[in-house]
Amino acid sequence: MNKSEITWFSGWASDVSVWEDEIYERFPNFSHRFVDYFDLISYDEIIPKSGIAIGWSMGTLALLQNLDKKPLEQKWILVCPIADFCAEGCWSLSAVRATRQGILQNTKQTLMSFSAMMGDVQKEEREKWVENAMRYSPKQLAQGLDYLMQKKVDLTLKETKNIELIFGEKDKIVPLAQKKLFPESISAKVCENLGHWLLDYARTAPLSALVAS
Repeated sequence: MNKSEITWFSGWASDVSVWEDEIYERFPNFSHRFVDYFDLISYDEIIPKSGIAIGWSMGTLALLQNLDKKPLEQKWILVCPIADFCAEGCWSLSAVRATRQGILQNTKQTLMSFSAMMGDVQKEEREKWVENAMRYSPKQLAQGLDYLMQKKVDLTLKETKNIELIFGEKDKIVPLAQKKLFPESISAKVCENLGHWLLDYARTAPLSALVAS
């Protein structure tokens, strides 16, 4: 296991490597690997060999699907973490199905509407996310929404050593209702002014502190 390496797991329709320049600048003492969104639902096992895994949104759910294979000493930092995307107080199945239909019928407009829910961000960053998401076919994007509707994890009696959670109080994609699905034994930080954008977390002290510790 390479303790000086971080593997980043993307969210739905995302590829974290598009932000690699800033990630390298923010975390210069580490090497970095990036797991593309579509790899999350294409492979059964995604446990990295790095000392740290940082999952974002759907990437956290994919990691948790493999929790039984996690090395105890490996650190997981789960940003906007998901245990059950359609749990009470979160997205309804009908809302996800409507988004899925929108992706198939009007992909770019649906992605733009989704990105608007992710919170305030500079225009160029939002456009970059949408442009990157458009690299995937409508079918590939719909498969990710199917994944979010179908997959969930029950963390009861699971070994959760070296796992940290970071939530955004203003996150409309992964609302704080998700926090109730995680056992209190897992350390959780709520960032008051953050929504769903990963870079906002990469720029804050909580994530930097967890990576450095």
